[in-house]
Amino acid sequence: MDNEQIKKEISVRLEIEREVRKQLQNIENRNTEPVKSRWQWLESKLMLLVIGALLSGILVPTFQFTQEKIKWHRQNRYDSLERQLTSMRGSLKQFIAVHGLSAELYNLGSGALKSQSAAPNQVQFEDWQKEFNLLRKRRIGKNATFAATVFFFPKGSREQIRKAWNALLLSVQKLEALVEKILNNDSKNFIEVNGQQLTMNKIPIQLDVSLSEMNKTYNHVLKILRQQFQEVENESSKFR
Repeated sequence: MDNEQIKKEISVRLEIEREVRKQLQNIENRNTEPVKSRWQWLESKLMLLVIGALLSGILVPTFQFTQEKIKWHRQNRYDSLERQLTSMRGSLKQFIAVHGLSAELYNLGSGALKSQSAAPNQVQFEDWQKEFNLLRKRRIGKNATFAATVFFFPKGSREQIRKAWNALLLSVQKLEALVEKILNNDSKNFIEVNGQQLTMNKIPIQLDVSLSEMNKTYNHVLKILRQQFQEVENESSKFR
């Protein structure tokens, strides 16, 4: 075989080898080429610009507005609860003032009992009557003032407060009726209470029993009022 023939064969083999390598390279490139995603368009600079504009122009202001609205509602709720607490404090003061007048009523009856042993004159009885009438008038006024403040307390507790309050009024009325009979007893040695005649030595006991019943119902109402006040105060603290 001459040199020319050898060169041709070598050339053909090299050409075949190049073609094989080319084919192998194409196959390798196809295998390593990343798969295009249908969301790939979102990665473009234009879409990034559009998304940024939406965030800064719409979503961010909307979020800020929502936050301010929530903050306003919290502040409004806090202010409302604080006003309610202020009104409830005033109601508690009125209630305690009512009981103070009831205590004065007991003191008046107790003092009259002690003085009657020394045979007081007509002027003394008239003075007692004037003081009694004044206390009754003031107590009625205070009762009305407190009753008007019950609506300051949570709605769910108002009926409970009214029932307890009515029980207190009943016990005070019993004490008031007993004191009135004591003040009118200028010559008798007994007082009729609930259809029974009580001798003068048993009247102080009945007076103390009436006071004890009044204090019991008073403490019951006061407990309810304080409990409701504490609940509203705890709720208010959540918004501070």
